[in-house]
Amino acid sequence: MIPLTSILYAASGNDERKSGGLRQALRLCRDSNTPLTVVQICPDVPEKHAPLQNRFMDFLEDELHDSLASVRKELDIPEQTVRARIVVRQQAGTPPAISLIRMVIDEEYGLLVKDAEAVEGGRGFKGTDMTLLRKCPCPVWLARNTAHAGPPVRLAVAIDPESREPGERELSLNLLRTAGSLARGFEGELSVVSCWEYEFERFLRYKSWVNISEEELRMNAEDIRKDLLGEIERLVHESEIAVDRRIHHMRGRPEDLIPEFTEQHKTDLLIMGTLARTGIPGFLIGNTAENILEKTSCSLLALKPEGFVSPVRPE
Repeated sequence: MIPLTSILYAASGNDERKSGGLRQALRLCRDSNTPLTVVQICPDVPEKHAPLQNRFMDFLEDELHDSLASVRKELDIPEQTVRARIVVRQQAGTPPAISLIRMVIDEEYGLLVKDAEAVEGGRGFKGTDMTLLRKCPCPVWLARNTAHAGPPVRLAVAIDPESREPGERELSLNLLRTAGSLARGFEGELSVVSCWEYEFERFLRYKSWVNISEEELRMNAEDIRKDLLGEIERLVHESEIAVDRRIHHMRGRPEDLIPEFTEQHKTDLLIMGTLARTGIPGFLIGNTAENILEKTSCSLLALKPEGFVSPVRPE
């Protein structure tokens, strides 16, 4: 579960009245009785216009107040229901992603929400978004326009039933619990997605000195499929998610099948983990996770394992 003690929404500098991320942040705050902070990282004005910096920041703050009021009215979320504050910070030569991560660390936010940056073709993430996915210690929600018209909200959670490193099983349980909580809150449809492969099949099939029949290969693959499906079912049971869900256990590479699944099923939100070293400074986003991200076209909620330490240091 995401510890929603407070939520940080990172404004893009565009018209926030059209922001799916701001709407989502307000709904989450309402449903969890959580305060909201809206932050705008203000770009540095050219040196010759330095006296205008404060006026520019005041202008951005006024724009955010107007946008927030407009979205509140649309969603019928009055000020007394969700407490919110607006912060405008000067970039001061620091990349926006680093400023946001430092704010998360300093003020201990439980979730960072922002609109995904526009990318050519609508797939993948870039720049600031990738830095946040790699280095931000709290969960990151990157919002895109809904993939289909109307309710119910369609959620997919990607899990790996094979625990190769400490913390991976706990991450899978956290992903399932988070997905279940969101599906219940949204009254949405939840799909549990996992992929499997018989890694030694090609080796066994094409080595002439390996005496194994097609039937034995098929039975070996089926045993692996059943074992992994059984572990998925145990994880789902242990997570105690109290919503209807469908398990999709697909044979093939997750970096191909998971983005394909989200497109075919018009998924609104993909919930997945990023593998990272735990307990030491630094990050290592998993190759599989990074390849999935490159092809993802829906909104994304990314969680890191317990104990992840961001390489970004407080100011």
